[in-house]
Amino acid sequence: MKLISIKSYTHLEVYEEDWNKITGDNKNTNPFIEYQFVYNWWKILGAQENVEILAVQEHNRIIAFFPFQFQKKWFGYIAHFLALGITNYMDIIARKSDVSRTIMFALDEVINSKKSIVFYLHGLLESTNTPHELSKYLHARNMKERHFSIVTPFIDFDNLDLDEYMNSRKKMHGMDRRSKRLKALGDVSLQVLKGNEMDEIVRLHKRRWEKKNDTSGFSTESKQKFFRHLAELPEGDFSVRLTTLQLRNEKIAFTYGFTCRTRYLGYVLGHDSDFDCFGPGRLLVKEKVSQLKSEGFQKLDMSIGYEPYKMEWNTDVDYTRKSIFSTNTIRAMTFRNTLWFKNIFISKVKKYRAVVLFRRNTIGKIKYFFRHKGSFRYWARDIHKKLFPFVYDKKSYVIGKIAKAIAVGDAQANFSEITPNLVLSSKLERKDILQKIYNGYAGFYTKDILKAFWVNENVIRLDDVEVVMNLKKRSVYIRDWQNENILQIIGFVNRYYKGKDVFISVLTKDQESVKILTNLGVQWTDKVTFTRVLGKSKTSREEF
Repeated sequence: MKLISIKSYTHLEVYEEDWNKITGDNKNTNPFIEYQFVYNWWKILGAQENVEILAVQEHNRIIAFFPFQFQKKWFGYIAHFLALGITNYMDIIARKSDVSRTIMFALDEVINSKKSIVFYLHGLLESTNTPHELSKYLHARNMKERHFSIVTPFIDFDNLDLDEYMNSRKKMHGMDRRSKRLKALGDVSLQVLKGNEMDEIVRLHKRRWEKKNDTSGFSTESKQKFFRHLAELPEGDFSVRLTTLQLRNEKIAFTYGFTCRTRYLGYVLGHDSDFDCFGPGRLLVKEKVSQLKSEGFQKLDMSIGYEPYKMEWNTDVDYTRKSIFSTNTIRAMTFRNTLWFKNIFISKVKKYRAVVLFRRNTIGKIKYFFRHKGSFRYWARDIHKKLFPFVYDKKSYVIGKIAKAIAVGDAQANFSEITPNLVLSSKLERKDILQKIYNGYAGFYTKDILKAFWVNENVIRLDDVEVVMNLKKRSVYIRDWQNENILQIIGFVNRYYKGKDVFISVLTKDQESVKILTNLGVQWTDKVTFTRVLGKSKTSREEF
């Protein structure tokens, strides 16, 4: 056997046919080791990286490729699979019958030439032969290995009864309810985009991660170019599929995924944060499952990670291994041990959801504030709004029933109802308005929808004190009203919701509003008090 060193993507072009023959014979379903992915990553993102793909030749025939990057370090060399941080999975490219002997030959050759070297090999799926053959080789060479595994959830379509699967999940997170409420805003559909429509995907991703810590860098300029190029490649054994969930003519959620023969891998999932309350990401996954099953795919790979939505949808799990080992020189073993301890710590920390959320959400907000609002004045105001209420906060509301006699208020006041068309066409405070609509409110306004009042026929909801009280039949509740037009609002609500009891709430410290309502004859029925000390909250309710 002979080892050939490939150090440029133009040199790799010579071996395209050999590479594709191996992946084709293996019926490979890992998109990250397909020639198109590796070649284009090297050309667009990896041109300045120390890539060295090792090809194993036997009897004038290429039988394996090892997609490595080598870096010179103080202890010698470190070797890892290429595209670290981009690829979720990696592997050697070899026919199953050749894996064992090509590992033995290629690694022996690398070690003989480099002497002091640490291998840091990510993305090895434990369902493949490579991790186990690699461990056998290391045992035979008396080299110590540590591997770190992360769960890799997937949906197995071959053993899936779609109706039973969907029935067991349709009430999960109120998915049926969310779907119905979203469809009440307009037609909802699943759309597959063309590669040249990638701008829509980038826009949604940026919006989703604007105030979060996006470690993927998916929408950075350099990676945009790469992912856009992949999306524009012709369809084949390896392809990119861009799918969006569309409400009317607006794209509100997306997936950027890879198809590789019988597997679909969801690489990036995101949605417009204005629609958070409707859970558009979950609704998109639901529609995607049905679509892929009907197209004959065998697996929907949800990629690595412990995100709750993945564990809710999956039917099975694989594990993805990171293997770290070295030659037995003192310097290499010292660095190897450092990597071991670092990865032991990271693997333990990542299992705590709170830590992941802190890194993604809190750190993301801090970065956002420094980029856009990094003034001391802003921070002082933000600390006052967030920190002080956490340390100590107390609020009281009184809830009252509006007497029927107040119906003499200006019944001719003209208010217009906030329609889905109006909400979707407006970008101002849209998230807050959509949340109210989702919570069952109807909004009414005169000229400015930001000054609308809202009516609920099901509950009294005091969001800032975490209270929801069910209304009796033939009752309604008003919120976000203004003192200057309260008579007109009461008159309109009495006319619009004819024959229904009307309830209203106000903060007790807002003495002016309390006085106005009392003078109007409102009958106070309840007092709700909320206190929070060092994050621990307590709510009490007192009837008058």
